[in-house]
Amino acid sequence: MDFYSKFVRRRENLDSLLCVGIDPDASKLPSSLDGNQDKLFLFSREIVDATADYAVAYKPNVAFFEAFGSQGISQFEKLIRHIKIHYPGIPIVADAKRGDLDNTARQYAAFFFKDLGVDSLTLSPYMGADTVRPFIEDASKMVFLLCLTSNPDSAQFQKKTFSETGRRLYEEVAVVSESFSPRNVGLVVGATHPGEMGELRKSHRDRVFLIPGYGAQGASLKDVLAVCGENSLVNSSRSIIFSSPGPDFAEAAGKAAKKISEEMRILLKDKK
Repeated sequence: MDFYSKFVRRRENLDSLLCVGIDPDASKLPSSLDGNQDKLFLFSREIVDATADYAVAYKPNVAFFEAFGSQGISQFEKLIRHIKIHYPGIPIVADAKRGDLDNTARQYAAFFFKDLGVDSLTLSPYMGADTVRPFIEDASKMVFLLCLTSNPDSAQFQKKTFSETGRRLYEEVAVVSESFSPRNVGLVVGATHPGEMGELRKSHRDRVFLIPGYGAQGASLKDVLAVCGENSLVNSSRSIIFSSPGPDFAEAAGKAAKKISEEMRILLKDKK
């Protein structure tokens, strides 16, 4: 099953848009995992198992694994295998923010899509559309282009205006995305920009939005759901996975995911 089909099935079954981000920051892991060489994997696996009833998708961030070299990458691979084996219906978005020339892009695509078998990948579109195409030669895969990100300094580049078109950079990215199928190319749109998100949704109704910035970065779920549309994944990472610093971290994460999922269900129902 392709990414889009998995996404729609989970969304409809759960009446939710919750994407659980897995960012196993080693400095924040519970002390009960100290001394275990596989602590990134063990922590992440427990989070997945505790939240699987509520996750429309998972978004593991490869940077937190890469920081530990080959040992970390091995744990990332184990996590992906665990999700694929035990929860094959939940799509995986590898948060890697890749983007490079065609021949290099093919190597990234081979690793994430062929070797690991993830369903989706985040990309930087800075080098143009030809660097996106190698990632979607397999029509079952989805990529999310960084469009309007949630960090405070995103406006330094993303809100600059093109003199030729009068559009801002993030709007140009969204326009470029329209040259690809909405089943293959979506957009990363930060929850910290609800006004711009609403305008993007009006212009790009079929695009799937991957929305970071809800929760720990302060964006309101109510404001996001009011404008994002149903073709969205609203990501929550730290506010779920670090709900407790103790040995009950997984149980706490499950409760946090359940609470967010239920809140989403109520807000989405009220919109209909």
